[in-house]
Amino acid sequence: MALFKREDGFFVGAILANVVTTEFAILLVCFFCLIILGANYDSVLVVLFIMALVFPVAFYHHSWSLWLGFDYIVESLPKYTPFSRYESGKER
Repeated sequence: MALFKREDGFFVGAILANVVTTEFAILLVCFFCLIILGANYDSVLVVLFIMALVFPVAFYHHSWSLWLGFDYIVESLPKYTPFSRYESGKER
């Protein structure tokens, strides 16, 4: 019984959420450092490079959780009935 089995490519959305969130976070940090702090562009690039390596790894499980939550809101969970596998004495 595979109640939570998802189709192939289901978690591409989670990967997309991770990439988009990483890009948005890098953009915010870039603007903050350059406009608000007035930091040197070369030092900001070093910070952004390190952030681009660390943030996706740290946000990986959160992006999966967000994607599963989004899927639950859109599709809900399938209804489980313990005897639905057995119809007229035959196992499916």
